[in-house]
Amino acid sequence: MERAENLARLLAVAEGFAAGDDDAAAWRGVLDTFADGPAFAETGKAISGLSVARWYFIDRQNPNSIASALAAARENARALRHITPTETWKQINMLNGLVSKLTARQVTLPKLADLCEAVRLGCQTHQGGVDGGWYRDEAWLFHRMGCDVERADQTTRLIDVKYYQISRPDQDGAVADTPPDIAWWNSLLRSASSYHAFRRRHALSAGPAEAAAFLLFDEDCPRSVRLSVKAAAARLGELEADYGAAPDLDLRAATQALVDLLTQRDQVEPGPDLHTYLDQVQVQLIGFASRLGARYFGPD
Repeated sequence: MERAENLARLLAVAEGFAAGDDDAAAWRGVLDTFADGPAFAETGKAISGLSVARWYFIDRQNPNSIASALAAARENARALRHITPTETWKQINMLNGLVSKLTARQVTLPKLADLCEAVRLGCQTHQGGVDGGWYRDEAWLFHRMGCDVERADQTTRLIDVKYYQISRPDQDGAVADTPPDIAWWNSLLRSASSYHAFRRRHALSAGPAEAAAFLLFDEDCPRSVRLSVKAAAARLGELEADYGAAPDLDLRAATQALVDLLTQRDQVEPGPDLHTYLDQVQVQLIGFASRLGARYFGPD
């Protein structure tokens, strides 16, 4: 559910930046952000705003699509029906049903923002049901850790979309030194539900560097990468303290490496340095999630 919400946010950001443009160059950044270029090429479709949006929204053959994420969420909830709150189960079914009934003809660029908003609000309603009705045991801790890791990863990808737009080579292979525009970063903050939070911390004259740092490092921003990582680490500590589920050495090392990466710096300038840093964070997040799965869900 967290992945579906964040995919909806990312598609809305891409559509807003493209401003209705169906040109391939305006949408290739989305594929690059998820390293999905080869997978999309296998569909045989030309890259365009419409084809990429539909592939990420309703294509069940794409395991990273919103439709696939919601279908997986419903299947997981069905398998855990005995511990899933009734309201949460109903909301998952309603949202999955809404998206599964969409046809390609209904997913168009003019309608994309509204469709993304419907998914985002549906996922937030689900999260409200989880927070209000789920018993706070170890199952809830694992659920929240999964959301924390997913949110951190997807926030880095939201930010990274801009890097691909400002560093895209032209027809001659040259990369223009185009400064990131403030309006786009404001749009990004709004898509991450962080614009008003950002304005409470920064003046109106704050620029792209402050916006990127806010989404990465601010510990009071609900969708910041640092806050999500620290929350996941804290929940891991709760598992050990309350249930005696001690992490192994590999998981401890992966956790510390991730926390260190997010706490040893507070600023980063948009551009190649930002992309390199985001890539490092994503690699560390993958390592943490892999060790978490191996420790608690792998074979004995």
